Amino acid sequence: MADRGRGRGRGDRGGGRGPRGGRGGGDRGGSATFSGIGPGGDFRGGRGGGDYRGGRGGGDYRGGRGRGDFRGGRGGGRGGFGGPKFAGEDEVFKPNAAPRPDPDITRLEDKILSDLGMASKMSALKVSSGKGSKAPTGERLPCRPAFGTRGTEVTLWANYFALGVKTPSLYRYSLKATLKMKEEDESQTPKKPKKGGKGGKGEKGKKPDKEAKGMKLQAVIKSALRQVSNGIPCATEFKAQVISIAPLQLPEDKTVRVPYTDEGKDDIYEVTFDPAPDLDMDALRAYIQSMQIRPGDTKFPRFADEIDAISIITGFQARDSDQVGSLGRSRYFPLNVNSEINSLGYPDFNTVIRGYFQSARPATGRLLLNANVTHGVFRPSGNVAGLMDQYGLNSPPSALNKYLSGLRCRCKILAEKTVPGSKGGKQSGERVITKLIAGIAMPSDGSGENRPRVERPGATPSQVSFFLSDSAPPGLRANAYCTVADYYLKKYGYQVKPGYPVVKFGNTRPIYMPAELLEVIPGQVLKRKTSPDETAQMILFACRSPFANATSIMSMGRRVLGLDGNPKLTQFGVTVGKELLTVKGRELIAPAVAYLDRTNKKRTIQVAEGGWNMREVKVVKPGRYISKWTWINVEFSNQASNHANVLSAMKEWVDFMRRMGIAIEERPIMYDFGPTVSIPRHAPALDALRARFKMLQKQSPQFVFVVLPGKKTDANIYNAVKYLGDVEFGYPTVCVLQANIVKKQPQYFANVALKVNLKAGGINHKLNNDVNIIKDGKTMVLGYDVTHPTNLGKSTEGLPSLVGMVSSIDQDLGQWPATAWSQAGKQEMLDDTLKERFAGRLKLWSRHNKGQLPQNIIIFRDGVSEGQFDQVLDKELPLIRAACATTYPATQKPKISIIVSVKRHQTRFYPTDTNHMSKSRNIKNGTVVDRGVTQATVWDFFLTAHQALQGTARPAHYTVLLDEVFRQTLGSEAANGLENLTHEMCYLFGRATKAVSICPPAYYADIVCTRQRVYVADYFERSETASTTGSAIVVPSVEVHDNLKDTMYYI
Repeated sequence: MADRGRGRGRGDRGGGRGPRGGRGGGDRGGSATFSGIGPGGDFRGGRGGGDYRGGRGGGDYRGGRGRGDFRGGRGGGRGGFGGPKFAGEDEVFKPNAAPRPDPDITRLEDKILSDLGMASKMSALKVSSGKGSKAPTGERLPCRPAFGTRGTEVTLWANYFALGVKTPSLYRYSLKATLKMKEEDESQTPKKPKKGGKGGKGEKGKKPDKEAKGMKLQAVIKSALRQVSNGIPCATEFKAQVISIAPLQLPEDKTVRVPYTDEGKDDIYEVTFDPAPDLDMDALRAYIQSMQIRPGDTKFPRFADEIDAISIITGFQARDSDQVGSLGRSRYFPLNVNSEINSLGYPDFNTVIRGYFQSARPATGRLLLNANVTHGVFRPSGNVAGLMDQYGLNSPPSALNKYLSGLRCRCKILAEKTVPGSKGGKQSGERVITKLIAGIAMPSDGSGENRPRVERPGATPSQVSFFLSDSAPPGLRANAYCTVADYYLKKYGYQVKPGYPVVKFGNTRPIYMPAELLEVIPGQVLKRKTSPDETAQMILFACRSPFANATSIMSMGRRVLGLDGNPKLTQFGVTVGKELLTVKGRELIAPAVAYLDRTNKKRTIQVAEGGWNMREVKVVKPGRYISKWTWINVEFSNQASNHANVLSAMKEWVDFMRRMGIAIEERPIMYDFGPTVSIPRHAPALDALRARFKMLQKQSPQFVFVVLPGKKTDANIYNAVKYLGDVEFGYPTVCVLQANIVKKQPQYFANVALKVNLKAGGINHKLNNDVNIIKDGKTMVLGYDVTHPTNLGKSTEGLPSLVGMVSSIDQDLGQWPATAWSQAGKQEMLDDTLKERFAGRLKLWSRHNKGQLPQNIIIFRDGVSEGQFDQVLDKELPLIRAACATTYPATQKPKISIIVSVKRHQTRFYPTDTNHMSKSRNIKNGTVVDRGVTQATVWDFFLTAHQALQGTARPAHYTVLLDEVFRQTLGSEAANGLENLTHEMCYLFGRATKAVSICPPAYYADIVCTRQRVYVADYFERSETASTTGSAIVVPSVEVHDNLKDTMYYI
C-alpha cells in the first residue's frame, strides 16, 4: 500500500529501507483545544504509514506478479536474520580470482559501433508525423550511439556462463495432445440431434477435444517421443514444441497415438507434430559476430526462435527429472535437497524452495546462459495420512477439505485376494495410478438415487457407505451399500486405519480411498498468493548475500540445471562455460541534493552511499496551505484506548511539519463529535467509515489523517479509507499506525510529512544542479504502467487490467500528478483511452507552463517484455502521436523518446573487489553496465541506482525503443546523457531520502496501479476465494474524485 512507504524492494530483501519510515500511529485524549472536539475528546492523527522504506530497493525474489501481492524484500536493512549476517562467507565471490573481462569481446563491441559509424552519423532526426501511423523502421530500436564512458570503471561478476553451440541447424515441431474419443462413446453420439433436444452439442454432437495438461501432458509427450525419435536427439519443454537435430520419423498424418493408463483409465491421446520452419543456427552465429540483422527483419528480440530452442535444450535435463520441479518456462527446483527447502509452517505447511533460473541470451560475440537463484512456493507432499496428522485431525472438516483438494497424488491399488473369503491370502499385481484429490468425504457428495451415505463431514472409512452394484467381492452383497472399511477388508484383506477421514476423487460420482494409501506427488506449485506470514518467512529464506547466491549458482545451480556431464547437451553440440563471466561496469557520481535551511536559503546536502538525512532543513517548496484538516481514529472494539499518547504525538507531529516548512494550520477543525470510530476486528469497515466521512462534510476538510489500530496495517480498513477519500469524498488522506506515531521519532515524523507535502502539491527536495535536457523547462517526462489480475487462482475472468500514468509539470521533477483507468484484463498494450489521457497530460503541462506545450517528451514505459517492444511501437506510439496531433498546433510537433524500464529480469552483478563494494557486499549504488552481456547495436543498459542494504541488488534494465530527443540534443554524448538523466532522477523520489532502484516516472506509475487495485480490492479478493462458476465477475470502472485529479493523491 502506497501509504506505508514500502520501499519497493522486490527480492532477496534487496533495497534500502533507509531511515525507517514507520507506519504511523497516534495518541488519544488530552487537550480539547488541539483536538477540536470538545472536553474529553480524543485526537488521533493520521496514518503516515512509514513513508519511506528505501524506495524500490532491489532484491531477487518476486513470487509472481499480481502486482504487489508479493514483492520480495521491502527494501532494506535491519541487520541479519538470527545470527551473524555473513557468517562463514567471503566478502566477495572468488576473491582475487576474477579474470578481466574478455578483451576480444571488448574489441569486437568497439569495432561493431565503429564500423557502423554511429559517432559520425549523428544527423538530425526526422519526426514522423502521420496521424495514427506506425513508427518508421529507421526509428525502431535505434542503434546504440556509443557505449557510456562516465564514472569509475570497475570489474564485476555477472550471473552468466558462456555458451558454445555447434549445431548447424535445428528442426522444430509444435505439439498438441488431445484425448481421442473411445469407439463406444462415438457410437453413442447422436448423428442428427433434434433441435432443442438434450443431445445437441454442436452440429455433430461431439464433445470438444480435451487437451492434456501439466503432469499428464508431460507423460503423454514422453511416450510419443519414444515412438518417433528412433535415436534422433530431441529436446522439449513437454508443453508445446520439440527440437531435434534431424527430421523425426513421423506417420503420414503427423499424428502419434499414445495409450495413457496412469489414471486407471484406458485413454488414448493423439499427439500431433506440426513441422515449423527450421532454425538456422549458422545465421544466429553470424549475427552474434556482426550484429547485422537480416534484410527486412525488423522483429525484436532478434532470432527469438533460435534462442528459445537453445533454452529448451539447456533446460531439458532438469525438466525431465522427477527429482526437479519446474515452474513456468525457465525455473527449476530441487525437490529432494533439504538445504534448499524451507517450510512456511502452519496452517498449510507449504514450502519455499530455492531453485534456479536458466535462459539463453544473445550478446555481442557470444551466446550466454543467464543463471540465477530464484524461489518458488510449493504445496506439501507425502503420505496423505501424514499430511492430515500435520494439519490436525481436529481441524474443521471444511478447512481440511480445502487443504487437500486440488492435490495430485499416487494411489496404491491393492491386489485382490486370490482365495475368496480368506484374510491375508496371496497378493500380487499391486499397481499405482495418479488422481486429483477432490477433498474429503462430505454428506453432500454424489447425486441421484444411490448417492453415497456420509454420516458427517470428514467421515472415516466406517462412516462412509457407497452403493455396490453388479458383481461384489466375496462376503459383500451386490446392489447394496457397504462401508469403505468393509470393502477394503473383504476385497483386499486390508484393515484400513480407522481414524482418518476418507479421501474422495470426483464430486458427482465420487470414488473413495483410505488416506494412508495415497501419496501426494512433490513439486506442485501453490496457485494462490501467499499470506502475510508466509511472505515474511519467504523473505527470511530468500535474503542472501551476493556471495551466497553466486556460490549457489556455481555449485547447486549447476547440479540442478544439469550443466555438467549432461548427455543431452553433448548430443546437441552445446557446451557451457565453467566459470561466471566478468564484465566492465562504471560507478556514476551521485548528485548532491538541495533543501532549504531554517532561513529559507538553499542548503546543499551531500549524498553518502545513496542516501542522506534531513536534519535542520525545510522542504524546497511547500504545497497548498492546509487550513482545514481533521482526523479519524479507528479502533478495534476490544482495544484499550490510548487517548493521551496519541494526542500528544499528533500535536508534536503537526508542530514538526510546520518547522519543516509544510504549510498546515496548527489546529484541526472543531467538530461537535469525537474522532473515534469503533470497528469489530475482521469486520467490514466501509460502512462505518463512510458514515464518519459524511459527518466530516459539514466543514469540507482539505486533509484527513487516519490513525489505524493494531501493530500491522489492517488491509480492510486501509482499503476503505483510500476508497472513501480518493473516490467518494475527494479528501487527501494519510494513514498512520498508532503503534508507530506514539514513538515520536523525528525520522518517522519527517518521512510521513514528506507525503503530506507531496499530496498538497509541494516539492520536498531538488538536485543541487539541474538535470541536463530537463533544466530548460521544455521537456516533459512521463511514465505509465499496467498491472494485471494475477496470482488469484482460477476465477480471474472479468477482472480488469489497471493502468497508471504520471507526468512531470516543470523542470523541478518534484510533482508527478497522476491519471488512471482500467481496460480488458490481462491486456498489456494500452487501448484508445491512452490517446485521451496522454492529451490530458499535455494540457496539464501547458497550464503549468504559461500555455506552452513541451518541445520534448521522454516516456518511461514500465513493465513490458522484450517480446512486446514491437507492440509498444505499433499500438501505443500511434495513439501517442494522435494525442499530440490533436493538442499541438499544425506547425509544431514534439520530439519523443520511449525508454522501457524493466525490473523483472534475472541479470545480477556481484563485486569482485572489496574497494568497490557496499556494506551489504553488493555493488555500489550508481553502478551502470552497458557492455559484456548486451548486444552492441541495441541501446540498453543496466543501472543499480540504489543502495541495497540486504540481499542481492537487482539492477533496473532500460532499453530505448524510440529516440528523437537524446541524439539530436546531445549528439555523441547521447548514451552518457540518458544514463546520467536516469541515474539522477532516481534521487528525486519525493517521499524518500535515498536513491530508489527504478526511476520515479516508472516507480510512481507502479504505485498508481497499486492504488487502483486498492479501490477494487474486494473484487480481486472475491476472485481469489471464489469457486469456479459460470458467471464472470464484473468490476466497475473507478475514477478518483475531481478534487484529487491531477495531484499526487496516490503517494
